[in-house]
Amino acid sequence: MTVGVAIRAKDGIVIASDSLTTFGRGVPVARHTNKVYILNHADLEYPVALAGAGMTTYVDKFVDRAKRSGITSARNSLKRKLDIVDFVEQVCEPSVAVLMKEYLFDRNRFFGSPMGEYDLAMLVGGATRDKEMRAYTIHDSGLSESIEGYGTIGSGAAYAELFLHGFFPEASKTTTSDAVRLVSYAVKGVEIMDPNVGGETNICVLKFEKDKLVTSEIQPKKLPRNSKDKMEAVLRRIGKDMRSLVGK
Repeated sequence: MTVGVAIRAKDGIVIASDSLTTFGRGVPVARHTNKVYILNHADLEYPVALAGAGMTTYVDKFVDRAKRSGITSARNSLKRKLDIVDFVEQVCEPSVAVLMKEYLFDRNRFFGSPMGEYDLAMLVGGATRDKEMRAYTIHDSGLSESIEGYGTIGSGAAYAELFLHGFFPEASKTTTSDAVRLVSYAVKGVEIMDPNVGGETNICVLKFEKDKLVTSEIQPKKLPRNSKDKMEAVLRRIGKDMRSLVGK
């Protein structure tokens, strides 16, 4: 389980995730891994960034299939390089739907009973041919949803929504630098509430520099220090205000 956050800022897109992953190995085994991916491919107009939530194996399968065949197949069908809209509609939607069919419906039908969980969601960001920055949520069935402002996925999504509701000003006033700080505090706030969220926060920024879409990964040392402790202090103040409100 995880929390993923995407913010559409006025000068680009920021995608972030925690790094705690739990694997089933007879008993749950916790590891830390980067859940934010940057896809550079000869058949993409611009790089694409994505964060995955749910079972790690399904995110890995999607990324592998996209890079090995999905992107090229879509490019051959459309006879052009893919922008972010093409990638979402021609790669994400069909590929995620096929994963659901194969590992949920077909497998359960073959064995005659439910054989496992299917859990996958993604945040995807990139640019159109007209250099418009766009971000999407990809649901487990493959349905895509355009993100306006911010989007969240994972077990900690509801907590992230609450924090971002308080943090996030108008998208037209938010820069990617602002958004990096927002997601850093939001993810660490979720970590306080959700035991399935933890580790370093992985953050990717997408923005145009001249005519080139540049993707950059933010190093942990460049993030706000003691952000979890600061979020805990904020939550304590909120709790005090709420108790005061109820008392009145």
